[in-house]
Amino acid sequence: MLRTCYLIALLLAIVAPAWAQYPNIKLDLPEHAVARRTSLVTKVAAGAKQTFAKLAGPGCIRHIWCTNNREDHKNRQAIIRIFFDDSDVPHVEAPLGDFFGVMHGKAWYPIDTALISVQAKSGYNCYFPMPFAKNARVEFEAGPVDQAIYCQVDWHEYPDQELKEPQRFCARWRREFPTERYDEDYLLLDAVGPGRLIGFVYGVRLIDNVDRWSHGGADNLYIDGDGDRPSYVRGIGGEDVFGTSYGGSLHTPRTHLNAEMAYYEQIDDGGARPSKEIVGYRWFLNDSIEFRKSLQVRFGCMSNDICSTAYWYQVGAPRSFFRLPGFEYFATGKDAKEMPRGKFDEPALNAGSWRVSPAGTDELLTTALQQRLSITAPLPPEWIKRPSLHGFLDLGHVHRPEKRGVGVYHEGAASARAVIQVPTVTAATLRIGWDDRLVLRVNDQTPLDLGHRDNFGQRDVRVNLLAGRNVIDATYSNSKNFNHGGWAFSLRVTAADGTVLLPRGE
Repeated sequence: MLRTCYLIALLLAIVAPAWAQYPNIKLDLPEHAVARRTSLVTKVAAGAKQTFAKLAGPGCIRHIWCTNNREDHKNRQAIIRIFFDDSDVPHVEAPLGDFFGVMHGKAWYPIDTALISVQAKSGYNCYFPMPFAKNARVEFEAGPVDQAIYCQVDWHEYPDQELKEPQRFCARWRREFPTERYDEDYLLLDAVGPGRLIGFVYGVRLIDNVDRWSHGGADNLYIDGDGDRPSYVRGIGGEDVFGTSYGGSLHTPRTHLNAEMAYYEQIDDGGARPSKEIVGYRWFLNDSIEFRKSLQVRFGCMSNDICSTAYWYQVGAPRSFFRLPGFEYFATGKDAKEMPRGKFDEPALNAGSWRVSPAGTDELLTTALQQRLSITAPLPPEWIKRPSLHGFLDLGHVHRPEKRGVGVYHEGAASARAVIQVPTVTAATLRIGWDDRLVLRVNDQTPLDLGHRDNFGQRDVRVNLLAGRNVIDATYSNSKNFNHGGWAFSLRVTAADGTVLLPRGE
């Protein structure tokens, strides 16, 4: 008996690593599948688009292998797009190499995960399951030169069966150069749900010598601020989300199942110091990131050249939050063209705005409780207008200390003010998400101290709104707490008839 148990334990130890490589992506797929493959060498003329495969559903793409060139800077001279179920909006849109996790125009570097695998010399593989009910179409676009693309698509057909899974796989590339130091975080994804984040690949080409790239901050996830269960997830240093440490200085590139830095080099570009290039990836398989209404992913940064590919599932066509630019903007190194924030970004969804005061000390909370702040007087000019991120207001984007360090944050308090307009007197519910301490006041009502939270949580507050203009005043403290100085809160205002009312920073 003991010998049998020992043999079973030994067998489990041997096969456990193989089990661990299967992605934990639960999809409602039919039980019986017929294996299919489309394999072609596709020649795409310069400046042209060409359909590589048309797949009749219901079905599910299980694996894509692709290669087009083994020289640096060439894999960005082609774009891959994938469409599902007659959608005019591509569900996948990215430069060819970047879709497979190879950033900065490099030909290849090793990646060995259950979802993406890259092998010499530019053998690109992805294993995201991509279900479709009616059809799927894979398209390539060539840049300034002709492209010969070798590709195989392995997929399952489900004849005489119904696909019940409503979510579709999505991927989007984005680049910003230069990003802003001690200011806005880099935007990685802006999605409308319901859906689930699968992961991202993140590349930095170091230009800024003021501080380490990783000291600009890490991942910040704003989840369902306009929904029923808001959540704010915040990292510390830039390298931490990739499972490494002390990565802002030196790191040995490696590849691992769920997170790593696959590429990390010093590039001699002829300057006074070598330019650092890094690429990290993170899969959210065991710690899933699900969203019902919305998800915005941002990454703290210094003033560098940053690119990324985000991967997620969602119901319906994805929101195109970033317009893919012309091929001249794909160049890297000395040939890189500037792509400042907003140049190719689509306008943000109409999520409201706030006016934010200068930062101060926690005495502001006492002041708010004593009603010394006049909500009828005009706001001073130093109160700046800030957009809402799907219901979130991040004061850290306004009051970010300009000093070196890991996860630097402002400790103190600040006030924010917004106006809610309603045609008639109505009851309303304020759904508020916060940590630290928040004092809220509506019109001339007595300020409400929501108390202190160690972790991000939520509360409903019922108020009566007057006909016309209603002023919401929030004074919010910040400390290190358990999210390393995160300073974001969320607010959703719902009238008695179910109408969601947007705050306006007037």
